[in-house]
Amino acid sequence: MISGILVPGHGYTVEGSLFDLADAILTARGDEVVPVRWTPPDGLFQVGPEPFVRVHVAAALHHATARPVLIAKSLGTHAAALAAERALPAVWLTPILTDPAVVAAIAANPAPALIVGGTADRLWLPEAVRATGKPFLEISDGDHSLRVPGPVRAYTDVLGTVGTAVEEFLAAL
Repeated sequence: MISGILVPGHGYTVEGSLFDLADAILTARGDEVVPVRWTPPDGLFQVGPEPFVRVHVAAALHHATARPVLIAKSLGTHAAALAAERALPAVWLTPILTDPAVVAAIAANPAPALIVGGTADRLWLPEAVRATGKPFLEISDGDHSLRVPGPVRAYTDVLGTVGTAVEEFLAAL
């Protein structure tokens, strides 16, 4: 059994589609789901978001009753340094690859990781994700929410692809 720590983004809460998917996967496996909820303060990016994210994730880890696995989106990927320090497995959804500290922390973590992002996301840098040495899933034309152009079926197909990758990642732990 694991404790899936769901770490939101700035405007993407744990009620978003990707987290609903993660919750369904964890619940179906009989795993614990520990959602992080927050209201980021104004000016967070000017002072640096890592301490804010760290304190919230550390609190969630304190409540976990099984082996923790982080599932973090965007702002939540600033938990990468904490994950590396504790060698925590993680799924990084649309990580902030424009921040060298996030990229370095993901790369430094000895635990398994899966990185997921879209080619239409300005925060997704293919060279940075490859530099981590971690496996990744790249969604062609996916934006920062992994939405793709076209009919809604195209987005539900993306959710299916991401869900399968997360299921396989968790099964391999």
